[in-house]
Amino acid sequence: MKKTLWGAISATAAIVAVGALLLTPACIKKEEHQKETLRITCWGGYAKPYVKDFQKLVKDKYNVDVDVQIYNPTDQDEFFQGVKNNTADLISPPIELPKIPRFFSFQEGQQYLQPVDVQNIPNLEKMMPVFSDDQTPFYNGVRYGVPYNCGPYGLAYNLDKVSTEPSSWNLLWSPLYANQYTVNNNFPKVNVWISALALGYGYEDIFDINKLDRAMVQKKLNTLAKNAKSLWDGGANPDEFPELSLATTWGFAAQQANLKGGNWRLATPAEGGTAWIDAWYVGAGAEGVTKILAEEWINFMLEPERQADVVRSQGVSPVMADTGDILNAEEKAMFHVGDEAYFKTVALWQVLSDETEQAFNEMWETAKQLRK
Repeated sequence: MKKTLWGAISATAAIVAVGALLLTPACIKKEEHQKETLRITCWGGYAKPYVKDFQKLVKDKYNVDVDVQIYNPTDQDEFFQGVKNNTADLISPPIELPKIPRFFSFQEGQQYLQPVDVQNIPNLEKMMPVFSDDQTPFYNGVRYGVPYNCGPYGLAYNLDKVSTEPSSWNLLWSPLYANQYTVNNNFPKVNVWISALALGYGYEDIFDINKLDRAMVQKKLNTLAKNAKSLWDGGANPDEFPELSLATTWGFAAQQANLKGGNWRLATPAEGGTAWIDAWYVGAGAEGVTKILAEEWINFMLEPERQADVVRSQGVSPVMADTGDILNAEEKAMFHVGDEAYFKTVALWQVLSDETEQAFNEMWETAKQLRK
C-alpha cells in the first residue's frame, strides 16, 4: 500500500467506475515482466512461512516478481499506524480494530482502509457462514476486511500437573495455583472479561463497563494480576510453559509448547469464553497491482493448505471448513474445524466504547500495581 487517501483516488463517480474496471487481475499482463513489493504488517507466523509459495503463485500467474516485506508488531496500535502512515499495504488486526473509536479508519476524507474486491477473493464464498456473515468488517454495507483465523483467549492447562480438565475460570484464583500461571498484559480487556465471567456475568454484560460492578470486578482482577507468575505481551512464552500449571493463551503458545514436548490442552470453562477473529485489511494507499496482489494474498491464505496450517502451526481455528486431508480427527475436534455450532457458544470480540475501553485499561493498571 503506497498510501494515498481514498478520497484523492476517487474524485468523481465516473473515475471510480473506470478505476474499478482497470484494477483487476486482467490489468497485469503476463507477458510483461514486472517487479512489485507487497508490505505486510501481521502477527508473527501469519506470513513468513508462506512467502515462497506465494511468490511462485504470483510468478506463474502474472509473471511478476514480488518482494514480500513483513513486519510483526507486538501491539495492535501498530496495525493502525501501518495504514495511517502508509508503511503497510496489508494488515492482520483483530477484526473489530478499524471500528474502535480511537482507531476509526473510515472518517470522511481520512480513510485508512479500502474495500476489497470480492471477485478477486473467490475462496470467500466457501467460508463458514459464522465468519463470512459477520458484519464487523463491513462499513456502510461494503466489505473491507476478510476473516483469516479465530481463537480464544483460552484457559490452557498442563496435563503433567493438572490431571483433570478445569471446568471453571475460577481455577486461576485457587491458592493451589498461585505463581503457577501466566496471563496477558497488553490486552487489558481480556482479563476483565474472564474476571467478570468467573463472577457469573454473562456475555450480554461483559462488553460494557456500565453493566458491571466495577469494584467487585476490580477485586477479582487484582488477585489475578498479583498471583500470576508472569505477564505476557503479544503471545505467551512457550519456553516458560514447562514451569507452569495453567496459562491464558491465544492458543499459539500451547501448540508451540506441545511441539517442544509439552502436554498442554485447552479447557472449556463452564462460564464460557471470548474469541477473537483476525482479519486481512487492505490499506487505502495500496494501488493498482499492489492492491491486486494484496487480494491475491488474502485468497491464497484461505486455501486448504494454509488453513490447515492455522491449526498445525498457530494452534487456533481456521475460518474455512475445508482443510483438505492434512489434519487428523483429533486436530479437527480440538480446534473446532468446520464446527459452526461451537463458534455460536463463545462471545466474539465486540467494538468497545471509549468509556469502556478506558475503564478496562485503568482497572488493569490498578491491578498490576499489586505485583511485587
